[in-house]
Amino acid sequence: MSFKLGKISDLATPFTVTVFFLQFLLIVGFLGYGYYMDSSESCINCHSSKEKMAELGYPQFYVTLGEVRKQTGHKTVQCRDCHLGNGRAHDKDEAHKGMLKAIFVNESAEPVERSKVYSKEEIELNKIFPMGGNALFELLPKKRENDGVSLHPEVRNILWHDRNPYTFNFDPKIAEKTCGKRGCHQEELKQFRSTTMATNYRQRTMQTWLEPYGPHNCGPSFADLPPEEILKIAEFDFTNTEKIRKEINVSFTTEQAIAKQRLCNVCHAGCVDCHYAPSRERGTHAFIKVPDSLSCMGRGRGNSVCHTGSGHSRRGETYIGKFYSIPQGRKPDIHFTKGIHCVDCHQTGKKGMGDMQRKATCGDCHIEIEKALTNSVHRNLTCTACHVTEAGGYQITVWGKGYIGEKPNPFKKYSLYYGIQKPLILMKDQKGIWFPVKIFPHSVSNIKKDVAPTEIKFRWSNGETRDMYAIIGTFDGLPSGDKHLLWLQIEEVAHPFGKARDCKSCHSSIQTSVSTWQYEDIQGAEPFKGGYKIVADEKGLRLKDFWHSKIKVLKGFELSQFASWLYLTDKWFIPGDFSIRFDKKKYKEYERLYKKNLVKLERLKGRFSDKELKTLRQILLHNPEHKF
Repeated sequence: MSFKLGKISDLATPFTVTVFFLQFLLIVGFLGYGYYMDSSESCINCHSSKEKMAELGYPQFYVTLGEVRKQTGHKTVQCRDCHLGNGRAHDKDEAHKGMLKAIFVNESAEPVERSKVYSKEEIELNKIFPMGGNALFELLPKKRENDGVSLHPEVRNILWHDRNPYTFNFDPKIAEKTCGKRGCHQEELKQFRSTTMATNYRQRTMQTWLEPYGPHNCGPSFADLPPEEILKIAEFDFTNTEKIRKEINVSFTTEQAIAKQRLCNVCHAGCVDCHYAPSRERGTHAFIKVPDSLSCMGRGRGNSVCHTGSGHSRRGETYIGKFYSIPQGRKPDIHFTKGIHCVDCHQTGKKGMGDMQRKATCGDCHIEIEKALTNSVHRNLTCTACHVTEAGGYQITVWGKGYIGEKPNPFKKYSLYYGIQKPLILMKDQKGIWFPVKIFPHSVSNIKKDVAPTEIKFRWSNGETRDMYAIIGTFDGLPSGDKHLLWLQIEEVAHPFGKARDCKSCHSSIQTSVSTWQYEDIQGAEPFKGGYKIVADEKGLRLKDFWHSKIKVLKGFELSQFASWLYLTDKWFIPGDFSIRFDKKKYKEYERLYKKNLVKLERLKGRFSDKELKTLRQILLHNPEHKF
């Protein structure tokens, strides 16, 4: 039928008008109902009434909408924007149906109901609020003990409500309904989903103990999703589980794989991990726009979230120091003491929100020093090579049979050999630049086939990271767990910056580092002490002189489960030239030149301000040939 101007009235029959009107009502009704239900009226009426909350037995959950908006910094935020639930329901259970809340995780890697952790009488304890004398654990649930509080034995981790309650992964579907909903941070979520942080790209690349690039301290991705460019879901995937089963000679059930994967997932961040910042001063709904260093370190939720896991434990770094270090009490990074936070140096990359850059450039601040170093004989050294001198955290890691909570698992990670390794060995990166590393021994038991030794390999050959590993091989003949796969984990250490090491620690034909530690796991054995030496010279890299105090093995455990290294102390060797080559004559000349120029500077100090003198002394230390 051809359309002619002025003929619309011919189409407006009673039937078409009725259909149009019904469609209009349906659309308006649908939108209106959605708008009506997107309300927090019941939440506000209940939680902003002290009498009502006291009557229900939860006076600590009293809060007004005004307080929430002030604490969050979001002037129009409603309860449902973050917590979902039914804001129109007047029945408590109906109102809380589908509501997002903090996830409490027990030692068995299972979610535990908050109501089972606390009784109604524990009013002061049952709230998310900094508590206790140890800042590293101040947000974890507590229990009363004598005159103070201690960590609650039933809770290992606390995760925020943008996590999947089954897998514990950051869940983009939840974020789409909350942080990333229309009118909130939609674009930021879109950016974040494409970042290495959100996709957990590096961890998910590790498929098995051997593929694609060898064994790792964190273990393989036991039951996680394959790596992807954009994060879409937060589920489990058992492709890797099947591959791992083919590498080992013991049973590894799906339930065991899930338990291991959940413990991996708690470490990796989502939106709320970075921006939620409850405090005594600002309240339990406080958020921050720019994450501070406490956010990067998990903000008081222990050693297994965010960078306390990878930084404190595996790399042995610390930035905040004191409580936020392993062992606790280490000195903070000098930059932290100056009020500089992680994101001030590790800035956002091309992908936007959450695309934090691993590499930081000292020259952004220390311009003259960077220039002096670039023009000196030390131009092939990183700043960390001199200014980062020790590494804490794990000093040994053994994967063997044990328990996740109360359930047996072939891949219990015995890694709480906590200690210090110093001074750090220097090695060359992919571009021939010297940098400091933490070198520590690893093993995993019950490997099916022999695995040949390898040379030292970079995990990411294009320079995405400087981390390395070397497979020592497989060994049997131990009381249990054969075959044992051995490797050396070689991690870049970038913090804490502090006073530089002395020149003689590098200008020697042999590099030597000493590791001392204390075993602190609750499985395997009672606490005991030990250590070893790391020697790097022209003959190779080796661990030697292992020692330990008396070991009292706990009932039901064997030494080879948690301390297989005891039987393999002579195996840790990698051939090659790891010495730092230098010209002794030239070294002496530079030393004399440096002292000579310091004397000259002292004679001419009247020409310079105090600030200029300080800078010149620093420049001469980095380049004795500097002209002034």
